[in-house]
Amino acid sequence: MIKKVENPILEVRDLTVTYDSKPALCDANFGIPQGSMVGLVGPNGAGKSTLLKALMELIPKSSGNVKFFNENLESVRKKIAYVPQKESVDWDFPATVFDIVEMGRYGSKSLFKRLTKNDKEIAREALTKVKMLDFADRHISELSGGQQQRVFIARALAQKADVYLMDEPFAGVDVASEKTIVNVLVQLQNEGKTIFVVHHNLQSAAEYFDWMILINKNIVASGPIKDVFTPELLQKTYDGNLTTLEQIGQTIQKQQFPIRES
Repeated sequence: MIKKVENPILEVRDLTVTYDSKPALCDANFGIPQGSMVGLVGPNGAGKSTLLKALMELIPKSSGNVKFFNENLESVRKKIAYVPQKESVDWDFPATVFDIVEMGRYGSKSLFKRLTKNDKEIAREALTKVKMLDFADRHISELSGGQQQRVFIARALAQKADVYLMDEPFAGVDVASEKTIVNVLVQLQNEGKTIFVVHHNLQSAAEYFDWMILINKNIVASGPIKDVFTPELLQKTYDGNLTTLEQIGQTIQKQQFPIRES
């Protein structure tokens, strides 16, 4: 079930990515509406991170087409912010928290142009939003996993983007960090921004997102969460994994997390 979207802010057509001649993502087709909070959900090895990297042209695609704002990425790159998986970052890089967040401002600058007082204020505001301003002078290696994740989200906020792509921002973070991150994402959505999140926790997915994409190398479903977060589609996505499906059934039956209306 792929919901057709009129004037999508992101449109993907026939996107295929291969590694060593083996398909990691096959003929992905979907669109997402502006201002949505999108959860990208599927089992390990389903192609979730591959999809995000292909959208950002960090890895080559074998075929297909991607449009943001009905334009190629290069034309609108400044409007797109990307937060990679925490594990892919070199945390020994010699930089402070403030240095990292400032990097989010360089995309809006011409080559060799220095940051202004206003740029630095935007960086401070971003750190304040993720409750990390008090750590501005700390080296990033001194932070906990949740704090590190908040810093990279602050860097994305400093870009003042319209679309945010985040690869498992809740993975390995503490409860306080997860709550802070969720609040930031909700605030972004309230401002009309579009958020696209790789997520692995099905129990919280129904609470966090109003649009969901189910993936297992192919796009199984894409649409409002009330249409997509169903036992039938989840079973198809997770290949009948009994443990996962049992958790899904318990979540839906107990209605621990209300389905958000789109």
